[in-house]
Amino acid sequence: MTDATLPQITRAANGAPSVDFAGTVKPDGLVVEVLEAGDGAAVVAGQSITVHYAGWLWDGAKFDASWDRGEPISFVIARGSLIDGWVDGIVGQPVGSQLLLVVPPESGYGDRSMGPIPGGSTLVFAVDVLDAK
Repeated sequence: MTDATLPQITRAANGAPSVDFAGTVKPDGLVVEVLEAGDGAAVVAGQSITVHYAGWLWDGAKFDASWDRGEPISFVIARGSLIDGWVDGIVGQPVGSQLLLVVPPESGYGDRSMGPIPGGSTLVFAVDVLDAK
């Protein structure tokens, strides 16, 4: 069961997520909601992981999505190379999990603007953890 005060994720036939912000309440800190628990090994910091993801600003504007590019991405999950909200939200989750991450500015980009993301933004991500090595 998902928290009705959080953004609600729905999936297209190809798995691509969309988000509904109706009735949401912006949380104070990092929120990690497991939409579907995976059955693989838990992700460990320092591993190379492969994910599909989409990211939105709290106002509902999508700023990035691997689904839009047609392929997942791989990267090392470690502090300093990613926003803390991703590291804190993904490490420990089993491979195969589908996650909703609500990342406050202090766990995201802080007061810095980053491309289409204004400084001070709360970010919302749908993340599918596909692999970890």
